[in-house]
Amino acid sequence: MKSSSNYHDTREGWLRAATKELRPYFEGSGYPLPENIRFAIGFPSTGRKGNRVGECWHASTSADGHYEIFIRADQSEPGVVLGVLVHELVHIVVPIDAKHGKRYRDAALKIGLTGKMVHAMPGMLLQKQLDELAESLGPLPHARLNIEVGADNRGPADRPKSQRNRYLKAECAGQDCGYTVRVVAKWVKSKGPPHCPEHGAMLVELPDNEEEETAQEDEELRQAG
Repeated sequence: MKSSSNYHDTREGWLRAATKELRPYFEGSGYPLPENIRFAIGFPSTGRKGNRVGECWHASTSADGHYEIFIRADQSEPGVVLGVLVHELVHIVVPIDAKHGKRYRDAALKIGLTGKMVHAMPGMLLQKQLDELAESLGPLPHARLNIEVGADNRGPADRPKSQRNRYLKAECAGQDCGYTVRVVAKWVKSKGPPHCPEHGAMLVELPDNEEEETAQEDEELRQAG
């Protein structure tokens, strides 16, 4: 597996060149690769979570009949990226419903993957060949994306949303009524507590640091508005 080019200015170009060099190896193992494959380093459908570092979408799921391979953006070591690529290429050469079952396992072992099939990666001999291929391809035009810090360095996009206002519990003072609502402390202080439809004014326990709480709520409401 020797590459005819040692410079690629896009990640897809690098992965396409790697696949071109891998084609004879796959064909010699009895699993020829189709031509209609696209590649990307980005995010699988599970996003940043879980252990899925690669994903293959079958040609039948594409509007123009292409297989799509995605390698998660926090993978950047060339030899490892090629290992993920091979894992996903095996998905291409088996039926769409093979998943990581027997048909996938048969092909994966023939190609040179080892380990639990859902996370199967190259064995020692195949990895040596992939490391040589990575060297011949030249630099992978990609650096590890620190996806855990998010696009704005303030945490990932799927982080829990912070609560903009602190809602207090208002309870009816009537015996065994059980009527409760939630209310922002600001309005309790400025307008008074909410009222139970049957028993009137409700009980609200206000925080001790009222001035600080009110200032914080005023700012949050101003930003929200």
